[in-house]
Parts: sequence; structure tokens; C-alpha cells
Amino acid sequence: MAIRTLLMVSLACAVLYLQGCATTTATTATAASEPGTRIPAADPAFDHYIAWIPRDQAQTPTVAKALTHITLGNAKEQAARQLCKGAWLLNGRVTDRVGPLPATAPQASGGYPAWYYRISHQPGLHGCPAATGKQVYQSLENHLPRWLSIETAKKQAVTAVSQLE
Repeated sequence: MAIRTLLMVSLACAVLYLQGCATTTATTATAASEPGTRIPAADPAFDHYIAWIPRDQAQTPTVAKALTHITLGNAKEQAARQLCKGAWLLNGRVTDRVGPLPATAPQASGGYPAWYYRISHQPGLHGCPAATGKQVYQSLENHLPRWLSIETAKKQAVTAVSQLE
């Protein structure tokens, strides 16, 4: 547990020192999101962590990306302590990443200036045999801030079917 905390603190420090390198990344992200460019659709076959990071919390795409990963790591650790006796929760293989791209959060979330960042994984969280997948996802969602959400492959399939009806 102390090693995880030390790693998270080290990552946060590294991100702060690397902010100067974010200028090039910010230019690329802005250019990729000029008017008329849309955020690519998410593949419904995968789980997705979708972040709408407020720009007042992360001034550059590099900081937004780091903040998302640190927040996810902390939420996984809290969910693991709550349900899995501290066993580390593991995602499936990462299949895609989109962003961070400058965007505006959906109106339902407040419509604030944000960075859009999506991480797609093979479905399922692993490492917690004492709880069902639904319990693990629910616990993880309970430990995430409002700007970060999980869309599971199953949820997306249900949403897609209901949109067709």
C-alpha cells in the first residue's frame, strides 16, 4: 500500500515537472479539435473511462491525462480496499485512447470548458474474486469524481438497443 502511494506521489511530481513539455502536446490537441472535428465514437464492445476534466483543474492536456490516471488509480485502490481486501484491480488490455482534446462538457454535466479524454479497455475488471463485476464497477464509480465516468460494454449495448427501439 505504501508503495502504491509513493508511486502516485512520484507520478504527480513528474507531471508537475513536465508541464513545460506540454506546449507541443497542447498545440497538437487543439489542432485536432478545430471546429468541424468531432470526438470519435466509442466502440460499444469495450469498457470506457470517459473524462471531462475541467480546464480550471488542468491547464494542459498532459496535466489532464495525468490527473485522470491518478484519479482512476486512487479510485481503484479505494474500491479494492472496500471489496477485495486490498487486492489490486486490473483492467483488460487498453484498446484505444482518445485525447485529451479541448471540448465543452455536456450540458447535463454543466457545460464547462473541459478536456475530453477516453481510455478504452477489453471488458471487465479483474482481481477481486470476492465480489461480482457489478459490485466492483459500482464501488469504483462511487469513488470517482463527477467529471470521470465508466461506460461498460454491457451498458453501451443496452443503450444502443434502446436507441434502436
